[in-house]
Amino acid sequence: MIEIRNLHKTYGHKKVLDGVELEIRTGETMVIMGRSGCGKSVLLRHIIGLARPDRGTVTIDGTGITSIRKHELYALRRRFGMLFQSSALFDSMTVAQNVGLGLKEHSDLDDASIAGTVAEKLALVGMSGTEKLMPSELSGGMKKRVGLARALAMDPAYILYDEPTTGLDPITADKINDLMMSLAQKLSLTSIAVTHDMVSANKIADRIAMLHQGRIIFCGTPEQIKKSPDQNIQQFIRGEAD
Repeated sequence: MIEIRNLHKTYGHKKVLDGVELEIRTGETMVIMGRSGCGKSVLLRHIIGLARPDRGTVTIDGTGITSIRKHELYALRRRFGMLFQSSALFDSMTVAQNVGLGLKEHSDLDDASIAGTVAEKLALVGMSGTEKLMPSELSGGMKKRVGLARALAMDPAYILYDEPTTGLDPITADKINDLMMSLAQKLSLTSIAVTHDMVSANKIADRIAMLHQGRIIFCGTPEQIKKSPDQNIQQFIRGEAD
């Protein structure tokens, strides 16, 4: 379980997180939603320990990551995989080198074992046989899949998705949604997804948390959020300017 308690973060004069309270249960898919600039990605960075809060705590399976030493934090991070919004593949590396990078840097596996793991993870995301391709040869959806294979390479317990369907056509986006759901079930992953895409959120989420003005103003199922009387929530899910 991930527990976030009274989390505060200010950048300059802008208060981004203002007492965030959230629990993410083991094995669930939690979707974090909110308007652009409301702090969703900042919250993700705090969960993985890439940012330190001004106040408050983040606890991963009983370990408070805001107070542990750097080497302990690095070890804990290996339990996480992350799919970045732009996939963040290294242009100068092949697909195989991108997917196997974490294993090469943080394991004692030989090249043959790494190649076997890379092939296994690419097969999981429907990208078998692409090991020698360069990122420039991939479509947007293929890059997302390779980025996901890289996120899975270290066999994480948690996986974070930052806008996983942004920039994709509706059909490709739906395939990514299906893949996320399949992997969560097959690998018993705890998943956290930041997205603006209500179609995606309704499909993949066990629960949705709504971030507004630095606080979580709602946390519940997709069906429950549709019935929320909160005007800010209804404006967002309907996509209304007024």
